[in-house]
Amino acid sequence: MIKALRLLPFHVRSAVQGLRRHSTTAFSAVSAVSMTLILMSLFMLLTGNISSFTRNIESDFRIHVSIDALQDEAGIDSLQKQIQDVPGVKTVTFSSKDEELYKLKEENEEIFGMYEEGDANPLRDVFIIETQTPDDIESVTTAVNEMDGINKAEYGGDGVSVMISFFKALRNGGFIFVGALSLLAVFLISNTIKMTIYARSTEIGIMRNVGATNWFIRVPFIIEGLIIGLIGSLIPVTLTYFGYSYLYHVLGGHFLTSMFVMQKVNPFASIICLTLVGCGMLVGMVGSFLAVSKYLRWKR
Repeated sequence: MIKALRLLPFHVRSAVQGLRRHSTTAFSAVSAVSMTLILMSLFMLLTGNISSFTRNIESDFRIHVSIDALQDEAGIDSLQKQIQDVPGVKTVTFSSKDEELYKLKEENEEIFGMYEEGDANPLRDVFIIETQTPDDIESVTTAVNEMDGINKAEYGGDGVSVMISFFKALRNGGFIFVGALSLLAVFLISNTIKMTIYARSTEIGIMRNVGATNWFIRVPFIIEGLIIGLIGSLIPVTLTYFGYSYLYHVLGGHFLTSMFVMQKVNPFASIICLTLVGCGMLVGMVGSFLAVSKYLRWKR
C-alpha cells in the first residue's frame, strides 16, 4: 500500500503525459463523456421534477364527502367516527356548509356571491378525508359511499389516477434511461481508450519486457480515464446548474400551472451536478479499466 502511494505521483505524471501525446483521442473521449452526461442531466432534471409533480398531486388528494341534509349534530359525530375507523383513513375534518360557501366565494365571488349563509345556503355539510397513501383513496371512497347518512363521496376520479400513473411511468422510465446512458458512456469511453492503447502497444510491450506488472500498466490508464471523465463533466455541470437556474426563475418555479411545482435550484441542481461529476469520473475509470484489461488479456 505504501509502495503504491509512493508510485502515485509517477502514475499521475504518466497519465498527463499520455493525454498530451494522444490529445486527439483524449478529446474524442472527453466529447463522448460530455454528450452522454448532457443527456443524463436532461433526463435527471426531467425525472426529478416529474417526481416532484407526482408528490404534489398526491399530497393534494382529498376525498370530499357530502353529508345527508337530514343528519343532526349527533349523527354527524357518529359518521365522523365511523369514517375514521375505515382502513387507510388518516384524518377526517368536518366543514360546515357555510364554511364551504365562504371558500367558494373566495375563489369566485361573481358566481357564488348571490348565495347567502344559513338556511338559504344550498350547499351541504362535508367531511374532508385525507388517506394514508394515494393508493387508499379509491377503496376509502367506495367504503364511505356505502355508509348510511352519506350523500356522496368523491375525489378527482379516474382521470387523476391515470395522470399519476403516467407520471410514475415517466419517472421510472427516466431512471432506466439514465442507467442505459451510463452503460453507453462506459462503452464509448472504453472503445475510445482502446484506440489509444492500440496506438501505445509498443510502449506497453516495452513495459512488459522490463517486468512491469499488469496493475503497473493499468493505473496510468485508469487515471487518464478519471481525468477524461472529470474534464468531460465540466460543460454538462455548467449547463445544468446555470441553465436550470435560469429556467426556474423564468417560469417562476412552476411549469404551466401552480399544480406543477418545480424543484428548487438548491439543492436539486447542485446534487445533480455532483452526481454528474461522480458519474463522469467513475465511468472514465471503469471504461479505461475494461479497455486496458481486455487488451492485456489479448496480449498475455
